[in-house]
Amino acid sequence: AGMSAGMSAGMSAGMSSPPSPPAASTSSLDVIQNRRPSSADRTFHQLQAVAMEEELYDAPKWQKEMSYRGKQYRYLGHQGNVAGYVKVKLLEAKDLKRQDYSLLSPIGLGAGSEISSYMTFSVGRKSHSSSTVNGSSNPSWKRESFSIQLKKGEFGDGEPVVLQVKGMESQSLMEAVLPTAVKGDKYLGTGGVDITQLCTGSSSIIDTWINLSPSGSVHVLIGYEPHGIEPDVNDVVCLEGFSRHKSSLILDPLAPMKVLSTNGTFLHVQYRMPSGRLGAVKMLRNSVFVIERLTFIDGLWNLAMKPSDIVLGTKLGTKVNKIAKPYVAYAGELAKPAYYSAQLGVMAVKTSVNATINGASAATGTLIGKKSPTKL
Repeated sequence: AGMSAGMSAGMSAGMSSPPSPPAASTSSLDVIQNRRPSSADRTFHQLQAVAMEEELYDAPKWQKEMSYRGKQYRYLGHQGNVAGYVKVKLLEAKDLKRQDYSLLSPIGLGAGSEISSYMTFSVGRKSHSSSTVNGSSNPSWKRESFSIQLKKGEFGDGEPVVLQVKGMESQSLMEAVLPTAVKGDKYLGTGGVDITQLCTGSSSIIDTWINLSPSGSVHVLIGYEPHGIEPDVNDVVCLEGFSRHKSSLILDPLAPMKVLSTNGTFLHVQYRMPSGRLGAVKMLRNSVFVIERLTFIDGLWNLAMKPSDIVLGTKLGTKVNKIAKPYVAYAGELAKPAYYSAQLGVMAVKTSVNATINGASAATGTLIGKKSPTKL
């Protein structure tokens, strides 16, 4: 079906009946892709989300049914345009050769002589250079581990994510001083490896030798860690760029999806197809990022607003709402401090409970002779 590598092959569509047919002058897609709320309707959180959306490379499409009370998605900025981190452990290299001939060959500075080398790794425009190993064409590194950011937009939708490596020879002191020597660090070779399977979560680690052109190879261990909120049940998520497929006829690459369940590294998500029907698919957690999440306070507020939603949904209620909207908006502004204080209060209670449990664990550990308190 043209789905991304991060999705399971099994897919079920049409899990529920389609919504009521729209008016003849409006397409079903227009109903699904509801217009975003106007700025006058947005709270402080929504205004922040709007500002972040303008900076996002991959702003998801807005669907009213996927948003909290028909507002802007509120969790657009938690990744800061970073999809994740490519983790590299550099182990060794072999058969490295200088590519230039030098008049300094007789004293060990020409082609074929032992060299002092380092490696530069890059993912898109982000890069990292290793330490230098002196005097060896087959160098090894003992503690050379680092992470490189995978920025959103560095690779096109559906394009492979590639880790590039470039071997370089470090300029010696003699080369820097002598006028006959080529100045600066010198190129040894380049290579690359496709790490898309790591990004999607299909593989947990890559242990490989990367061949350099024109000569040599580098031995590395590569891993990947997604960045952002861990998806949970009822979260609204969207596909990462490396998991999208533009030619898919079933799922829009930037369509929001609701998490129905989680099972280890897999998610079961529901989405709305262009036809208006609901479909579901099993996919890997790494394939998505969170764009909306309902908190405990959101749930209480939603419950409290249900009666008014029912009343305002009637014809009379619609007219009343239109007249009273400016006053309701003003009252909402006055109520915001209490709402945010309630959120902070819940966080404070949660922190206090955790501190109490940790303190009790520490005391118990002391009484029974534990070396350290239990960590939750």
